[in-house]
Amino acid sequence: MEKKPTDDTRLDAPDGFVGTKEASQILGVSISTVQKMADAGMLRIWRTGGGHRRIAVDSIQAAASGMGNLETLPGHLRPMAPAGIPRKRPGGMIRVLIVEDNLVAARAMIKVLNSRSARLEILEARDAASALLKCAEFDPDLVITDLVMEPFDGFHLIRVLRSSERLADTAVLVVTGLSDDEIRARGGLGEDVLVYRKPLANERLAGFIDAFVRFHR
Repeated sequence: MEKKPTDDTRLDAPDGFVGTKEASQILGVSISTVQKMADAGMLRIWRTGGGHRRIAVDSIQAAASGMGNLETLPGHLRPMAPAGIPRKRPGGMIRVLIVEDNLVAARAMIKVLNSRSARLEILEARDAASALLKCAEFDPDLVITDLVMEPFDGFHLIRVLRSSERLADTAVLVVTGLSDDEIRARGGLGEDVLVYRKPLANERLAGFIDAFVRFHR
C-alpha cells in the first residue's frame, strides 16, 4: 500500500521547499509557530495535491535573518550577510518602526508622529517576528514596541536587536501595560530601553518624538 504523505514528509515537494517539521527545526521554533508565520504571510508556502504545506527555503532564510537565528541554518542554507542600509539618510529622514498588534493603538501613534515632523518615515509591524524582518531590511533609527505579542514578543525583539552588531544601537521605546514586576519576571529590559505605560498620552509621545528628532542629526 502506498504511504500517505504527512505534513512532516517531503513527498511531492518541489526543489527549494521543505515540510513544516524541517522548517521548525531549521528556525528553532515549534511547528505551530511555523504555521502561524505561514498564515501571516511571513513564510512562502506551496501545497501538495493532498493539501499539505511545504515551506520555501528562501523565505526560511529571510525569517532566520530577521529573527537573528542565522546560526540555526545549515551551512549550505546560510545567505550572504546583507550590507545594510546606512543610518545617514537623504534629507535627514528618520526611520521609525512601530510594533503593535492593536491596530487602533498603532494608528493613534502614527497620527501623533505624522503631526510632529516631516522627517519621519514610519513603518509598521504587528509582531516581533515581522518586526525583525523589517529591521533587517530597513534598519530603523527608532523602534517603538509593545511587549506582549504572538508568536514572538517584544522581549525577543529587543534581545535580538541588542545582540546584532548592525542593529545594537537602534533606539527602543517600549509602550506596554505590563508592570515593573511583570517585566522583571520575564527577564527585564536593558537600562537603555525607555518604558512608557499604556494608555499612552498623545502629549507624552509627542514630547518624546520632538526630543528624538531634535537630537537625531
